[in-house]
This record gives sequence, C-alpha cells and structure tokens, in this order.
Amino acid sequence: MDSIETRVKNAASRQKELLDVLKETDYVSPALKQQKRYVADLEREIAQMSIRIKTLEGNRLKELKDHERYQKSVMKRFAYKITGKGEKFDVKAEKEEREYFEAIQEEHIAKQIHKSTLQTLEVAKVQLVEFEGGAARHTRAQQDLDELYDSIFHGPSPGFPEEDEMESRRNEALGAYNDLRNREETEEQAVKILGSAQQKMRNASQQLASARSSSQMDIFSNGMMFDMMERHALGRAVTELSECNMLIMQAQRFSPEVSPLPPVQIASGHLMSDVLFDNPFTDMMFHERIKQSQAEQGRAAWALDQQVGLAQARVVALSQRVSRASDALERARLALQKAREEAFVKLTKN
Repeated sequence: MDSIETRVKNAASRQKELLDVLKETDYVSPALKQQKRYVADLEREIAQMSIRIKTLEGNRLKELKDHERYQKSVMKRFAYKITGKGEKFDVKAEKEEREYFEAIQEEHIAKQIHKSTLQTLEVAKVQLVEFEGGAARHTRAQQDLDELYDSIFHGPSPGFPEEDEMESRRNEALGAYNDLRNREETEEQAVKILGSAQQKMRNASQQLASARSSSQMDIFSNGMMFDMMERHALGRAVTELSECNMLIMQAQRFSPEVSPLPPVQIASGHLMSDVLFDNPFTDMMFHERIKQSQAEQGRAAWALDQQVGLAQARVVALSQRVSRASDALERARLALQKAREEAFVKLTKN
C-alpha cells in the first residue's frame, strides 16, 4: 500500500485543479440564492399584473359602453337640446369620453409594464441557469476535494492543531468573501437595472419634446391633427415614466441605497374639450403645462443620473473590497494546504 506521503505527492496536481475550480466558483452560491429570490419576485409580480389587467379590461369595456351610449344616443342629445340643457349633455358626454380614454390608457400602461417585466424575467431565468451550472460545478469540485482528503486522512487528526486552525481561518475568509461578492453582485444588478431605467427616462424626454412641438403648432392652427399628435406623445411619456418607476422599484430590491425618483405629473387633456373650447388661449395654457411636465421630468432625470453614479461608485468600492477578500481567501487556502501537506509529512514519520 502506498504511503501517505506518496499519496499526497500523487494527489497534489488533482488537489490544485480542484482548488482552482472552487476559487473560480466560490461566489456562485450566494449569487444563486439572490437570483432565485429575484425570479420568484418577478413571477409573483407578473401573476399580480395579470389579475390587474383582467380587471382593467373589464373596466375599459364598461367605460366603452357608457361612452357609446352618449355618443350614439341621438334621441337623448335631442331631448337635452329642446329643454335647453345641451351644454349639460356635452359635459356628461365629455366626462364619459374622459373616463373611457383614461381606462384605455391605464390598461395600456399595465400591459406595457407586464410585457417589460416578462422580458426581464426571461433574462433573469437565463442568468439563473448559468448560476445553477456554476453551483453544480462548485459542488462537484468540493465533493471531489473532500473525497481526496478523506482518502488521505483516515479518521480524526487530533495531533495536528495547526491544520485545524488554518481550516477555521480559511472558512472565516470564505464567509467574508462570499458576503462581499454577493453584495457586489447585487449592486451590479442594480446598476444594470438603473441603466434600463435611464433609457426609459430618455424615451419619456423625447415624447415630451414631441408633445411640446405639436402643442406649439396647435397654438397657430385650429385642426385636430396636432391635438392628436400631442395627446399620443403625452400618453407615450406616461407609459415610459411608469416603466421607469417600475425598474427603480426592481433596483431597490437589489440595493436599499437606491431612492425613489421625484414625482413627474404629465399634462393631460381631453379631445372633446379641445374640440368644444379650442382657442389660442387654452392652447397656450396647455402648452405651459407641457413645459412644466418637462421641467419635472428633467429633475427626475437628473436624480436618476445621480442614483446611477452613486450605484456605480458602490460597485467600484465593493469590487476593491472583493479583490482584497479574494487575496485573503487565497492566502488562507494556501496556508491550509501547507498545513495539510505538513500534516501528511508528519504522518509518514509515525
């Protein structure tokens, strides 16, 4: 039977190979746990969104019926007019139209957020599979290393306290490394999500600029074309900002340091009132409201840029700490390996 010393020398190459695999995949376990929680959160959100969309669809159909009842009711319109209450009819019709278009917009925004979250979930699942593969590789390497050591150390080794101490230090260094690597991973995810939020914010800015341009043209015209272009752009701005805020909430789940954005109130109006009361004065007032929305959006965009900068700084700081922790872990591994090699040598002398 080969001596322990011989077995140690024969196992040295395999031991180094396994230690390299463990070093490469040490971060996977905490990252996998975090990713599983993230996927579960997204799946729960999507289920809740699906229920809400069904409710909004029902509400839109109800508002459509109410809207059509006024739009198509010739007799009711006539009855109001002959009693001198035509203006009252117009007010009610405008109210029904407003509620119908608000229901359409609310449903549209909900569906856009639902679609965006589904896409986020697909990306998260791909990352989850990668982490699962890394975790499986780490587990196999750890099992193989344990078997390798077990094949050399038969039973307890009370005569080697230094080896026990080095193992304890290695475990302590590993715990510190895992904690920092997990925090770095979550901050990196937050930065990635905040980057997507920035794109949504830029889209909102473009839509508001388009709405302002259409509003400017509307002041000098009496047609509905610029009104419709204006309202379409404002609706898109609302959608983009809603998706932006949803991404901010996702980023907050990864990093509690991420703060909510300042509120942005998008100017809103209604086509019927535009038709009934369209004049340069009301157009100018609405134009000013769009400019106010742009100012609020600009402040929110600035706040978001600050959030991204701070998150990136946290990643850099954590990356430096992870690097130092990785070096400490490597030193602890080497010390443990040396202690075990020394233990092997001592065993051969007994």
